[in-house]
Amino acid sequence: MIDIQNIATKFNEYVTNYDPNNERIKLKIDHIKRVASNSKVIAENLKLNEEQVNLAIAIGFFHDIGRFEQVRIADTFSDRDSGINHGEMGVKVLFEKNFIREFIEDSRYDEIIKKAILNHNRAAIEDGLSDEELLFCKIIRDADKLDIFYTISKEEYSMESIFWYPEFDNEEISPRILEEFYKGVSIDYSLIHTNGDVIAIFYAYLYDLYFPISKGIIYQKHYLEDFAERVIKTFPSPKIHEQTYELLKVANTYLTK
Repeated sequence: MIDIQNIATKFNEYVTNYDPNNERIKLKIDHIKRVASNSKVIAENLKLNEEQVNLAIAIGFFHDIGRFEQVRIADTFSDRDSGINHGEMGVKVLFEKNFIREFIEDSRYDEIIKKAILNHNRAAIEDGLSDEELLFCKIIRDADKLDIFYTISKEEYSMESIFWYPEFDNEEISPRILEEFYKGVSIDYSLIHTNGDVIAIFYAYLYDLYFPISKGIIYQKHYLEDFAERVIKTFPSPKIHEQTYELLKVANTYLTK
């Protein structure tokens, strides 16, 4: 049996080891809790049974648990800059010393949890998974991206805390990044050179969604429009404004087709 209240309590205890007053830490704690909630919404929409819904929620709490050690070690949430894959770090935190048993006594879900954490931040889900492992990988990937769209659209989080670099004086989104976006595929992070490029990265997350409910929530909540308005306020470049509105147009077409 999965006790969600115990998982939430243990998670809250764990993050007190870090600085919840730090804006980046607070953002990550809030993000994880919302991803757990998103996972519940998606799982219930898929009409999974109660234990499966609880497993989806649990994975939501676990998916980014490696972020806290990442930022302690490297002072960044960037896997590229830190050299730390936060999915792999999360599995290490939970399973290397059997910390997972403080959250869930039953070990029968361990492999599903590991696979979901390891695959939530990969460019694509690995091959060779069971149907059940694949299902929960898809749920956590959608739930994670739903909250990314929420976070980037809301004024409660500064643009400095959600973007990967502190500069916003870029002249344009790189042509190579735009080329990848218009292919309708997720964009390789290695192509990013400026914050302008990250704008397209966020919009391209749409191409990695699996479930109609996820697309519907993004469209109904106007996350894409709100993010575009924040970009316009933050980046002074008229070229970036023009490119962002074009990205928005293409993204909304994709959501509604």
